[in-house]
Amino acid sequence: MVALGQPLSRLASPNFRSKGLLSFGVLIVLILLIFLFANNPSAPKSATKVFEKKPTVTLFCFNFSSTQLIQTTVETGCPLGAQSLGSEPIATPMTKASEINPTLLTRFNAAQATAKLENIPLAITSGFRSQELQAALFAKEVKLKGSEEEAMKWVLPPNYSHHPMGLAIDVNYDYDKKSTKWLEIYGYKFGLCRVYENEWWHFEGLTVPGNPCPALKVNALADANPFPLASPK
Repeated sequence: MVALGQPLSRLASPNFRSKGLLSFGVLIVLILLIFLFANNPSAPKSATKVFEKKPTVTLFCFNFSSTQLIQTTVETGCPLGAQSLGSEPIATPMTKASEINPTLLTRFNAAQATAKLENIPLAITSGFRSQELQAALFAKEVKLKGSEEEAMKWVLPPNYSHHPMGLAIDVNYDYDKKSTKWLEIYGYKFGLCRVYENEWWHFEGLTVPGNPCPALKVNALADANPFPLASPK
């Protein structure tokens, strides 16, 4: 009887009852906190991480052996034996150029190889130009047209022209407009675009391969900003 009576007396004691109530109260508070935390949309959900899938970027490559234009992704890269045509419009170089932009040249070579299958001849008749050559061409055009403004509709000075930057090519100038029309129609597939309404021969890499080209500019004066001319630095 003594062994059974001692625990019963402990249960009946005020100290034991207060400890029991305190533990029960703490448990209730913890349950409420867990409930509130679980239903709080701003609370960090460390238990489950959501990984967003990055969008793929289309990339066009060209196999010169098979003359095949290949669509892939930047993440996958070009297959063996194919060269990249780039995944963006060709940007202005950060350093002084000394040749045609390599990506621009690859794009033209790919278009040229494809056109050749249809017996359409394409050739670069003017590409990269030195600052000195561009300045001489501009001075000659000024004398011919009578003013800088009129000259710049056809030839830009070296601090505005894209030729000294390696970003522009003249194709079949000035002898085969008919063949060059093929490049105007299909050049976008390779990232090549005719630029000016008055120059059927002038092309640049203004678009992502496979995407439409921007609208034609009236003439080269549109690229002379600001006008009058700024002094060369």
